[in-house]
Formats: sequence, structure tokens, C-alpha cells
Amino acid sequence: MKRFSPFRRRKAQHNRGQSMLEFALVLPVLLILLSGLVEIGFLLVDYLALEDATRNAARFASDGYYYVRDNDTDCTTTRDFFRQTACDALMELSQERPTITLDANSDDIVVSAVAILQGSGVIKRFPQPNGWWSYYHHFGSQVTDEQINNALDPNAPNTGMVVVETYYHYHQKLKLPWIEAFLPDPILLHVYAVMPLVSAEPTPTPAP
Repeated sequence: MKRFSPFRRRKAQHNRGQSMLEFALVLPVLLILLSGLVEIGFLLVDYLALEDATRNAARFASDGYYYVRDNDTDCTTTRDFFRQTACDALMELSQERPTITLDANSDDIVVSAVAILQGSGVIKRFPQPNGWWSYYHHFGSQVTDEQINNALDPNAPNTGMVVVETYYHYHQKLKLPWIEAFLPDPILLHVYAVMPLVSAEPTPTPAP
């Protein structure tokens, strides 16, 4: 039977002790990195859900008439183009798993209808006077005419667009101090979607 000399036993014990010390030193760093990845994962899940809801709301609105307005604030009965669009986004978010609920005190949905003239780009935005409509009245549109014009083909014919923007304050799920030291809490997320809107297309006799 092979036996280890006292020197070899001491060396093996030393190596094990050194490995345990190295592991103890590295473990906190690994835990910090892992928890940071988990938090970023939660944030990305919410961001993608916001993107889907915003895109679907813009797609539903693309068949609407931007000039239809009313003072009905009930999502189930209103025919107002802008409020209906925001309500569609809220309904989409309520169907996400986990559900995303916008905070009426800090979040928002902003809707704009845009008229684009061939060769001139954006010539008008609705509703007037600001050129955008806000559900909770916290934000305005951050999608500029220049951004829209840069995305257009200069030779494209007259067209209309609907722009839907969602603002959401993401609150960290883990609430760990070493993550909050590097990432703000909450983090403001802003997503938007642009879809064609025939009713906003410039015509010789424009809609009211």
C-alpha cells in the first residue's frame, strides 16, 4: 500500500487550504456578478414586454381615425383615437406574465399622429397644439420630426404615421445595495413604435 510522506501530506493540506482561501475570496465577486445578471434579466424581460405592448397598440391604431375625439375617459366605452390607443397598450401590459402596471404618478403613454408630405417630410403632428397626447400628463413625445424624416425614403409618397411611446420606471426586484450602487433605482425605460396611419395622410382636402 502506497503511503504519503509527512512532507507530501503537509503539501496536500496546504494546497487544499490555499484553494479554499481562494474560493472564499472569489465567491463574493461571483455572487455580485450573478445577482447583477439576474437583475438585468428582470429588466430585459420588462423592456421586451413594453416593446410588444407598444408595438401592438400602434398596430391596432393604424386602422383608426386620428380626428375622432371625445371626453370619455372610460377605456371600455371611449371612441377617442388617442385614448383608445393608450388603453390598448394598457390592456396588452395587463396580459403580460408577470403583469406590468404603469404608475399613474410617474409613468405614461404618449400618442402622436403624423402627416408626412412627399419630399418635405413631417409637416404636421396631431393633436394640436403640442403634436402629441399624454395619458397621465407626465411626458411629451421624444420621437422628433428629424428622427422620423431620417427613417423615411425621400421619394416615398404622402403618408401618415402613428407614434406610440411608453414610459415606465423599472424598480429593481432584488434591491441589493451593491447593484443599486451601479444602477439607478428606478430606471426610466422609454420604448416607442411607429406604424402607418392612413387617416393622417396629407390630402387635397385634409381631415379636420
